Amino acid sequence: MLNDQTKRKKRCLGILLILLICAFAGCGKNKDEGSTSAGQQGEETPEYTEFSDLNGKTVSMLTGAPFEELVKSKVPDVAKFTTYNNNPDMILALKSRKTDAALSNNAVGTLAVNRNKGIILFPQNLQDGVFGFAFAKGSPLRDEWQAAYDRIPEETKEELWKKWTGSDEAAKTLPEQDWPGTNGTVRVAACDTLEPMSYVGEGGELKGFDVEMILLLAKELDVQVEFTGMEFAAILSSVQADKADIGIGSIIATDERRESVDFVDYYTAAFVLMVRTTAAETEEASSGGFWASIGESFEKTFIRDDRWKLFLEGIGTTLLITILSILFGTVLGFVVFMLCRKGNRVANGIAGFCIWLVQGMPVVVLLMILYYIIFSGVDISGPAVSIVGFTLVFGAGVFGMLKVGVGAIDKGQTEAAYALGYTDRRAFFRVVFPQALPHFMPSYKRSITELIKATAIVGYVAVQDLTKMGDLIRSRTYEAFFPLIAVAVIYFILAAVLTWIVNRIERCVNPKNRKKSAMLKGVKTK
Repeated sequence: MLNDQTKRKKRCLGILLILLICAFAGCGKNKDEGSTSAGQQGEETPEYTEFSDLNGKTVSMLTGAPFEELVKSKVPDVAKFTTYNNNPDMILALKSRKTDAALSNNAVGTLAVNRNKGIILFPQNLQDGVFGFAFAKGSPLRDEWQAAYDRIPEETKEELWKKWTGSDEAAKTLPEQDWPGTNGTVRVAACDTLEPMSYVGEGGELKGFDVEMILLLAKELDVQVEFTGMEFAAILSSVQADKADIGIGSIIATDERRESVDFVDYYTAAFVLMVRTTAAETEEASSGGFWASIGESFEKTFIRDDRWKLFLEGIGTTLLITILSILFGTVLGFVVFMLCRKGNRVANGIAGFCIWLVQGMPVVVLLMILYYIIFSGVDISGPAVSIVGFTLVFGAGVFGMLKVGVGAIDKGQTEAAYALGYTDRRAFFRVVFPQALPHFMPSYKRSITELIKATAIVGYVAVQDLTKMGDLIRSRTYEAFFPLIAVAVIYFILAAVLTWIVNRIERCVNPKNRKKSAMLKGVKTK
């Protein structure tokens, strides 16, 4: 029976893999067909040329970018607004026709268009603005940094802009923090996917126009800088919660944002829209077909600039959070169960309320409450907060499993143990608990698989886990296939390895495998 189930699982996985390859092959075929069209058509033109053309269409923007009213001022009849956590996801949605226009700023939009065949900037800007570094409302640091910025020569600012928005990748390096830093250290929350303003480079370090500008001002003020990469949507929350002193990452200072934080205005900006070209499905004619595109995608995702190391780093973080959450959560759930198993009303009431609270909200919301509210005034890292959050979630699950498992054992087993001379503690651990294990172990193993998948959302609290590393690679390559498939396969492998380990432990503690001498240890026999 077990072999038949294994064979069925393997057949299903094989069919799924074939379908994925066929689907991607179809995409490659369409791209090759489009490339011929591009050669015939010549120059690219926008699919939409007037704001009125966007009426009834879908417009997308980054999460945390509240510009719906700005878009409506130009396009009053927008059909729907959608949001994405990062620029690569939004651009992929645009290219795959899940949205019709994507809102960005002039720096990010120009670079994205230069790197992606088939999209182009909308001919008209939505509005001009200014980029800003965010500070907490009333922060004394804001005036100091504004004064330091005003002392920087305009020529230097222009040189930095041309450096990071230009095509010379070799020049895009950062200066070392070789100044003393006698005035302390500032914590900077930076978006890690918005090239060229702030993004993670090939070596895993944050870089970009915003990052170098911050370093330039830090040298002027003689302070050291501690950067933390995170989602764009989390930057202003980090500043407001005192998790960071400064927020950077292609932030345009709007009137609404100025109500929540203060800004150092540092460079002119513009709100722009990215749209598809009239030949949006085209690719370069020299792409070489499906297998060539597969090879190129693999090389860009794993080989180029040793990007496979980013996957390894993400795996390490994911495993750390998962394993520690399993250990601590198991201990927490077991301890709470032992306190409540005798029916203490106070202990059961408190435990029931806490479990209801933890299980009643999405995990991502729980993590953000812990990070930005409960631990807002505490110097605690994102991985540590993630471990705390998932420990609570897993512990609540273990408590429920134990109640079900132990409740399935007949009370006569406990009475028989008492008759043999066992104390209450020995009766539970030697008779009841071993019999309860087979009842809750299947649920326990499922919970481990669910936990390792659930850790994919820890990027919201500035954690560079496996999923986040996949996002960072997509932000550099604008490739969806291999980064996403690689992340999915790695999660499958990690879940399988952890489940195998638990299976081995289960065999060791299975009461059917215990020796008679071990079962009767402590019992007097004639």
